Amino acid sequence: MYGLQRATRRLLRQSMRSSSRATFAPIGSIAQLHQQGPSRSAVVHEQAIPQSQTTVETPSFLLQAQPQPDSAHANNDMIKLDSIISQIPLVQTLRASHNSYKESRPHLAISPAIRQHHFVGGSLAGPGKLALTPYMWTSSQKAESKGKAKTSSVVSVFHIGRDLCGHPGFVHGGLLSVLFDEVFARCVSAAFPSGLGMTANLNVDFRKPALPDHMYVLQAETVKVDGRKAWVQGCMTYFPVHLPVPLDAKKVSPDQSLLREDAEGAVMVAEAKALFVEPKFADSMVSVYRT
Repeated sequence: MYGLQRATRRLLRQSMRSSSRATFAPIGSIAQLHQQGPSRSAVVHEQAIPQSQTTVETPSFLLQAQPQPDSAHANNDMIKLDSIISQIPLVQTLRASHNSYKESRPHLAISPAIRQHHFVGGSLAGPGKLALTPYMWTSSQKAESKGKAKTSSVVSVFHIGRDLCGHPGFVHGGLLSVLFDEVFARCVSAAFPSGLGMTANLNVDFRKPALPDHMYVLQAETVKVDGRKAWVQGCMTYFPVHLPVPLDAKKVSPDQSLLREDAEGAVMVAEAKALFVEPKFADSMVSVYRT
């Protein structure tokens, strides 16, 4: 028995010595690899794991290729959505008053290198999500008197797909907050000399559940500007038409009145207000909000 105990202790000491000799990548080298770009992330993870650790084979069912969206089908849906937007009475009115409202799709103006990392313009863009780049109409009013900043209002129209849900069948409330924040930032950009404002506070009141595969209108207005601070408020509504719908040569729905913002069945899903502040380091930031 005594000999067995000695042998057990000897084996335990040998195991501890061998595990202490397991090689890890130095912290400095990992940091250097990260600086060389995301393509080296696999190398970083390999060197961060002890060399003695065995690899585990990935189950075959996890290696199956994920289905990729049909590009032709996605483009067809985008054409349908564009056609629907052009038939919305509110959009027709905004386009007719082009002297008062400037139409833009600001996310498309962001350089591709930056846009791919932009949350709304890149990460949330695509089939089933924000399939169509949001439209925005901006109106800026000149200051009424010297020393006062100009205010502005924005109307944004966009479609929310079915892959941005929280509870099944309902759009994630966090997405609504993100879209409020995005449009509000565009709205207050006219109030600051740099065209840049950062969110200091955002309050969202959710009124009704938001549904996927619907067209939405978000209206925002800058209500007060004081130096480097600007207050903005707005609301978000969806049309009762469930999209996408079959597209014919003339119209996208049997009843065009359904595309009215105040149509029966239109639902205001949320209201919000926010405070934005022009950062002191705005000159060093890349401007993506000026329209």
